[in-house]
Amino acid sequence: MATTGFLFSTAIVFISLSVIYLLPSANSADFSDDYKNSSVPKTDLDLLEFPLNLEYLEAEFFLFGALGQGLDKVAPHLAEGGPSPIGARKANLVTLTNAIILQFAYQEVGHFKAIKKIVKGFPRPQLDLSASLFAKVIDKAFGKPLNPPFDPYANSINFFIASYLIPYVGLTGYVASYFLRG
Repeated sequence: MATTGFLFSTAIVFISLSVIYLLPSANSADFSDDYKNSSVPKTDLDLLEFPLNLEYLEAEFFLFGALGQGLDKVAPHLAEGGPSPIGARKANLVTLTNAIILQFAYQEVGHFKAIKKIVKGFPRPQLDLSASLFAKVIDKAFGKPLNPPFDPYANSINFFIASYLIPYVGLTGYVASYFLRG
């Protein structure tokens, strides 16, 4: 019998491969580097641009967690002058976890670059990545306040829990956006 974790991992791989397959390559003759002159329909451009909100969230969370700094230092051109995240900070991670989270961060920066080859994008929105906001979300999940409050930056286990939450929210957004198409 398949476990929930296996099914979730399989779904993520399937969706990731689907997104990669659906994104045009940089060498595709059907797409121009100039998004304004692209043959991609406007509604499709909007569907590609919307996930940038999630990419900002993931990139900033993972970059700050691993490095203690975000897009403003790592890839300022991607932030496009948007406000720095609220409450994001370096997580107290063991060496192996830090290395894994750093790879997640670089992957998110890669997602940005791929999407921005197709769409104009927008400045980074204001993001609240504070421990207090995560604590509120976890309290809601448990139906009561935890004592001590959940802090994603406290240790590797907490950061992995938060790392699971953020892409999961995004995954449900990606799946739901499929049904928005007319």
